[in-house]
Amino acid sequence: MNILLLDRAFDPWREIVHYQDARPELRGRFGATAVFVGTLRDFNQGETVRAMTLEHYAPMTQKHLERVAEEALARWPIEDVLVIHRHGELQPNDPIV
Repeated sequence: MNILLLDRAFDPWREIVHYQDARPELRGRFGATAVFVGTLRDFNQGETVRAMTLEHYAPMTQKHLERVAEEALARWPIEDVLVIHRHGELQPNDPIV
């Protein structure tokens, strides 16, 4: 399990490839990769969104995301979990999580 809190833009697809390449012990052990990518929209409740700043308290964010990942690992036969959550200044279409 790996939880990353980033204050910079990231490419979710590149992060997945990098994460899987760094874990050769998992090759052949899974038949699919499930992905959720949340992005910043350019609208909210009918208003235009040009940018957004996400603030957080890192220890609490880390702990909560670890809890969510641990619940998923306990509930389903998941081999591994990677969670990336962005904070700081975001532009429309930037990946958030």
